[in-house]
Amino acid sequence: MTGQLTNWAGNVAFQATRLHRPATVAELQSVVATADRVRALGAGHSFSRIADTTGVLVSVAGLPRVLDIDRDRAQVTVSAGTRYGELVPHLHEAGFALHNLGSLPHISIAGACATGTHGSGDRNGNLATAVAALELVTADGELVTLTRQDDGEDFRGAVVGLGALGVVTRLTLDLVPAFAVAQYVYDDLPVEQFAEHHAEIMSAGYSVSLFTTWRGERIDQVWLKRRVDQADGWTPQPRWFGARRADAARHPLPGMSPEHCTEQLGVPGPWHTRLPHFRLEFTPSSGEELQSEYFVPRRHLADALAALAGMRERIAAVLQGSEIRTV
Repeated sequence: MTGQLTNWAGNVAFQATRLHRPATVAELQSVVATADRVRALGAGHSFSRIADTTGVLVSVAGLPRVLDIDRDRAQVTVSAGTRYGELVPHLHEAGFALHNLGSLPHISIAGACATGTHGSGDRNGNLATAVAALELVTADGELVTLTRQDDGEDFRGAVVGLGALGVVTRLTLDLVPAFAVAQYVYDDLPVEQFAEHHAEIMSAGYSVSLFTTWRGERIDQVWLKRRVDQADGWTPQPRWFGARRADAARHPLPGMSPEHCTEQLGVPGPWHTRLPHFRLEFTPSSGEELQSEYFVPRRHLADALAALAGMRERIAAVLQGSEIRTV
């Protein structure tokens, strides 16, 4: 390893003495079995030191690529280092989709599942809920396969494993039929309207995200990602709960170019080109910010937002933006 290796945001400089990028699973097994301390490195999008170590860092991005679609089982087996943005076009071409995606297509599949990356949607589980099986190299170099069908609690405990149980080499994911999504953005949702109608607002789309800078009595943007076949009588209106329908594409962060974002304005498109906020070919978000996440039961959502609004002046001074989602 030459030079200082950092995470995506640059706030973590890894302490590892070596970085291995094995080209085969056998090579990975040897590295893991002979190292005193090992941590697996995904796409480097975590903002904490969860992947840091004073020992050896291992990247699985160099392992042979696997992309095996089982049409009968509606599942795909994929190599751990594959990024979602690399997988999804192949699934769509085969007539399949994943039930959910994160905001960024840049993240690795194993890393996203191991850390509970969640995406959005009232009725959608996080990304790890699609995992039906995983293969990993344990501390002694053994190659182990765990499946939902055969391994019960052991499997469920391993899926969001934070890299603590071994280095994942491949995963099998459940698929659903491909679907189309149209994405709408509404500006300036009054806070009082959200407090009173948050359940209806958050369930108005297949996936819903709210963005705010805490610089006023409003939520800056509401992003509605609606399945084209979502038959609930909803139609886009110029005004919706006091918010205005956007007349041009938006970026979640003020001042950033919407060119980096997935297509909006209600134009239908394949699921994998609408569910993420950002496009694979661009650096996501601003590329420099730090992120923190807080999970609260949705019944406390209005109270949580009211508490944050009470300190908005302190928050707004140091914040690029907040995203509010349910999953």
